[in-house]
Amino acid sequence: MRFLRTCLAAAVSTLAIGQAFAEEDFVPEKITVEERIKPGPNVFAVDQSWTGASRINVVGAGELDRKGNLSVGLVTQFVLTKDKKTAYTASAYAKRITYGPTEAVLQEFDIETMSVKREIIVSPKMAQVAPQKSLLALSADEKYAFVQNATPATSVSVVDLTAGKEIAEVPTPGCWSIHPALSGIQFSTLCGDGTLQTFTVTADGKFEAPLKSEKIFDADTDPLYVVGERAGDKLIFMSFNGNVYSIFDKDGAPKLVDKFSITEGVEGGWAPGGIEVIAYNAANDVLFVTMHPDAKEGSHKDAATEIWPVDMKAKKVLYRSAVEGVKSIAVTQGETPTLFGLNDDEGILTRYAIDPEAKFAAKQTGKLEEMGSFAPLVFVGE
Repeated sequence: MRFLRTCLAAAVSTLAIGQAFAEEDFVPEKITVEERIKPGPNVFAVDQSWTGASRINVVGAGELDRKGNLSVGLVTQFVLTKDKKTAYTASAYAKRITYGPTEAVLQEFDIETMSVKREIIVSPKMAQVAPQKSLLALSADEKYAFVQNATPATSVSVVDLTAGKEIAEVPTPGCWSIHPALSGIQFSTLCGDGTLQTFTVTADGKFEAPLKSEKIFDADTDPLYVVGERAGDKLIFMSFNGNVYSIFDKDGAPKLVDKFSITEGVEGGWAPGGIEVIAYNAANDVLFVTMHPDAKEGSHKDAATEIWPVDMKAKKVLYRSAVEGVKSIAVTQGETPTLFGLNDDEGILTRYAIDPEAKFAAKQTGKLEEMGSFAPLVFVGE
């Protein structure tokens, strides 16, 4: 009997508490979305996915604070406009993931609002490969986009951004990468026979045979990374062995104007390593290079343990700064630059202050983790 009274009392108490809670006004939580990201310069880290949506992480360059991300398709490529207000991505949307048709889409994003402005369908031949800056590019006037294709036959799709449509597919057999010219609907590409070829397209999508350089490099003994940096009227490339190539591409066929080594006579078997292995600061005419020791055949993708600033005029290494796990770099363009490094294996973004008074030594000033499971590409938006 005592047990029954205890149970009844507990039940009455529970009902009373429930009634008290029921009498209180329920205030639902309101979820809001900021219309615009915080102002200030940004860093963009590409987290490419082969199994689902890729994303572009947008991070404040000053505080390394997360501002948001852009969600895109499979195996995305990425490029920024010169004013850093607009971004373009090229990615695949597979209807059945493992088989069936694939739709390739060039998407245009407004950075300030982190929103899609429009989409342009491009050739499904779009190269589904690891991201690199030389696989999606804009013309000098930013009125056209160039998209690298591979089936595995290589070609480049030319997209009229004003009309919002693809106007040409330019065959580039034996060549790979896109390096826009200083003017016009024109780009150069690296070729397996050691040459560069320059293609010109008209506004109505017509093109003729390319202008071909003399042999500039040997793909067997001194292959080049396909990433190139623009330095005025020249393109700068780095070889697997540590040779810097400067190629004039303003008029006519590309021409080699300078070549020098940054590793000759250096002990330890040093060589460039990573993905985006070079970053150029025009204000100081300095090229930053990701370097690793004990280089061997196949180690050209190994992460850097040092970053070397190279004086392009004096043709010499100024300093050697220790870093950890960096595979891609980007640098700001001021006289006192800031360099950003990305560790794609661990998804770590690192910021380095560069001191011109100390031979462009790099000092770590910030680090941000969880950039993604495959984050191999970094851009700076000043």
